[in-house]
Amino acid sequence: MHFGMKRKLIIVFGVLFFFVGCIALYPLQYRHHLPKTELVIDGVTREYYLFVPSGEASGPSGLIITLQGGGADAGWRFPTQDEWEAIAEKENMIIALPSGHTYGDNEGAWVLNTDATAMQDINFFNEMISDISLRHWVDTSRVYAVGWSLGSMFAYELACHMSESFAAIASVAGTMPVNVKSCDQARNVPIMHVHGVEDEIIAYGNSWEWKAWDSVGAMRDIPSLIAYWSDKYECQSKAETSGEAATHFAYSDCTQDARVEHYRLERGTHDWPETLLGQPTSEVMWSFLNHYTLAGRNEQPISVN
Repeated sequence: MHFGMKRKLIIVFGVLFFFVGCIALYPLQYRHHLPKTELVIDGVTREYYLFVPSGEASGPSGLIITLQGGGADAGWRFPTQDEWEAIAEKENMIIALPSGHTYGDNEGAWVLNTDATAMQDINFFNEMISDISLRHWVDTSRVYAVGWSLGSMFAYELACHMSESFAAIASVAGTMPVNVKSCDQARNVPIMHVHGVEDEIIAYGNSWEWKAWDSVGAMRDIPSLIAYWSDKYECQSKAETSGEAATHFAYSDCTQDARVEHYRLERGTHDWPETLLGQPTSEVMWSFLNHYTLAGRNEQPISVN
């Protein structure tokens, strides 16, 4: 073979291998390397990943549980996970990242519209919190959930069915069923919901139907979602703060000193927003969550600093 032809083939194959390597490595930037634990729940192997702060031995750690959207594979990085890990390191919080599981012909990897016949995910979360508490020093009065998309929808299942375990929840770009089968709470869980008006997947202003998830049924528009919780908690006061790109609604004077907050992002889509009224979204959410424990509301947020 002519030397020039060999040289060209070497270059072509070199470029080809370079691009194949880039394609193979591309997903790695979106995955993390936190340790994974497996639990068998109702005959199904479930998994969660765990971030543990370096100062956990100095005192009991609270627990933040993130709820992924999409296929709910917690091996993929949660939105702004670096920011959440920085908060956890500073505030001595453990972060659990559980994966969902698609049961039967469900259209999602988290069970929605939970009732006594479909407690798989609730059973998993009870066992996961117990397992983490056995392995680490956990302040079980300070357990919080943060969900995005489908994970946001499941956050409301936790508010309904594990209100004795979760001090507060925050969610982005999700909703809940129009006809809720069961939501008999032991306590009113404070709620923050963030949603974009231009969300192309979970509509802000319209109810919508799953393709064939009859056990869940129609899903609420976002004003209806906020009204559901503020009415359920009998909130007596409403404050509104408007910015250039977002409006913040705060419902207070609710029973059991609960609170419902909503950030309406005027140009927001289904993506996780970087900021809320000029502040990093993760920090705004943490400031909200950190006001609450199972004992009630703290006038001054708990901080290790």
